[in-house]
Amino acid sequence: MTARALRLAHRYVSLVFAALWLMQAATGAILVFHWELDDWSVRGPAGPLDVAAFSRSLVDYDPAHPGHHVVSVYASGGEPGRFDVLVSNPAGHRDVLRVDGRGEALRVRPWDYDDAHIGLFQIITTLHQTLFADDLGKLFLGASAVVLFSNLVVGLTLAWPRVGQWARALRPAPGKTAAMGLFAWHRAAGLWLGLIALVAVGSGITMGFEDPLAALIGDARPAPAVAAAAAIPQRASPVTPAEALEAAMARYPASPLASLIMPGPDQPWYRVRVRQPGEARRAQGMTTLYVSARDGRVLADYDALKAPLATRVYDSLYAIHTGEAFGLVGRWLALVVGVWLTAMIVLGLALWQARRRLRAGRRPQASGG
Repeated sequence: MTARALRLAHRYVSLVFAALWLMQAATGAILVFHWELDDWSVRGPAGPLDVAAFSRSLVDYDPAHPGHHVVSVYASGGEPGRFDVLVSNPAGHRDVLRVDGRGEALRVRPWDYDDAHIGLFQIITTLHQTLFADDLGKLFLGASAVVLFSNLVVGLTLAWPRVGQWARALRPAPGKTAAMGLFAWHRAAGLWLGLIALVAVGSGITMGFEDPLAALIGDARPAPAVAAAAAIPQRASPVTPAEALEAAMARYPASPLASLIMPGPDQPWYRVRVRQPGEARRAQGMTTLYVSARDGRVLADYDALKAPLATRVYDSLYAIHTGEAFGLVGRWLALVVGVWLTAMIVLGLALWQARRRLRAGRRPQASGG
């Protein structure tokens, strides 16, 4: 391969990465408050969780909709008292119902099919997290984030001012040329938020390698043994979702519901997650109970606040990435970092283009001399 071909390949690969990072930064900024924005667009009431009524709505859904099956429930992340219920349909896909605290449906949408109708924020979320390529997309985005992180480290190292030059570096004077001006502002903007961006991007890298990292640190919330759970005698009356929810709330009374996974052939239990006060995540808590679907006993109880240190650190990485670990201020800062990174990439591309024009303008003079 010739030197020219190598330069062209490097240029195109750099542009592809720049476009990918630009998309990640822009979508990441949008997603900081997407739960609230999405919930705001849904008309209807929101109220406290009514365990009995909510459970009845889940139990009654399957018989009322032949071929459909309630799979799981998640806190919407928007207004308290609203939840997303995932339902499998006869076509083998899933739909999602936004419901209130009594289980009354407020909106129905496709979840994992018909991308044109899954909703703007679901499109942005899937694009940001997987590029619509599932686990392979997550791994690719994790690898690209590693490259971005290394670029940020190199950029900050090169831009770091000497002693006594910080004021001029942070507030650059107008440059003699467009390229000099762009370079000065690119450097200054990098110094403003570069270190915080390293934290955001570094924690985001882990989102692409969730399964390998979980295996590395060891699973502190293993599911119960299927054989032992299936061997429990089935009582006469079926165990309802209300019993599973009440078991969790009795043990963690001040903890809102984060998710409920319904029993299945390979998991004869309800998996209930709640968010305890003090957990880093804002809505999707990690405190987990497994409640037998055969007799209602609690098979396992994992307190997120008492988990091993490695697990607690792992659980907090998503909340650090989104800023929610630091409350409302942290979320606004995450939004600012997303906008900042978008601006940095645009400035970098503009600087690259300005330098190309400058070099192109010098070539005739060099050859004619």
